[in-house]
Amino acid sequence: MNETLQTIHHLHTTHGNYASRPVPAEHLQIIFDASVRAANAGNAQNYALIVVEDQVVMKEVAGYIAPLMLLFCVDLQRNIDLAHHLGCTYSGDSAWVMLTGVSDAAFAAQTAVIAAHSLGLNTLLTNGTQRGDPRRIWKLLDLPPRNCFPTVALYLGYATSQPATRSARLTEPGVIHRGKYQRRDAAMLEKLMAITDAPAFSDLKWRDEGHPHYLTAFFKGPGKRAVTAYNQLAGALAETGIQVTATTDRGGSPT
Repeated sequence: MNETLQTIHHLHTTHGNYASRPVPAEHLQIIFDASVRAANAGNAQNYALIVVEDQVVMKEVAGYIAPLMLLFCVDLQRNIDLAHHLGCTYSGDSAWVMLTGVSDAAFAAQTAVIAAHSLGLNTLLTNGTQRGDPRRIWKLLDLPPRNCFPTVALYLGYATSQPATRSARLTEPGVIHRGKYQRRDAAMLEKLMAITDAPAFSDLKWRDEGHPHYLTAFFKGPGKRAVTAYNQLAGALAETGIQVTATTDRGGSPT
């Protein structure tokens, strides 16, 4: 396995246990240079990267602190301002803005994660920016009121300890489909449950909490909390010019 693959396969998340040791400026510049090389729609780079060193601010943004935080935002405002300066127009419907902007920001953020780990840094990539009322972030960081919204925050630093285990991931079967999308029948769903229930997949805390399966704990915990934790996001996006509606499961209840 080459060094690039080793870096990717050793990625893990550090939750809050960062030393006070600062991130060297030269390493930060390397991360910037790598991040902006990520693929993006039409080379428009419809994203912004905000560097935050104030720990009070970064705590308010997504609930964590570290020596450094990078906030990745969807941002059309830069290109709109440039277009107006040239006497041109630059716009798109809200679906295009949402899909391409979020993709651009996500590609840049994940590339920054890989670059950081290759330099010996630890990371936390979180969508905690979207919990509660996300409009707090516009005020904290003076984001443009329209055409710009935060997507994910990336915390950087050096961990004081390493996790005993890494969070497992489904591969195949599960998230990888060959040839075409394949709906899972009951037998395959049982197989997926067996995979996620295995000790190699999780720390088994869900058993101590009285859940019959790992996924039962997920759907009754993080899955359910998402309904309330992110219920102010649509309103905030609408103010920036993005209109979205809630999704529903096949039973018609909000998900």
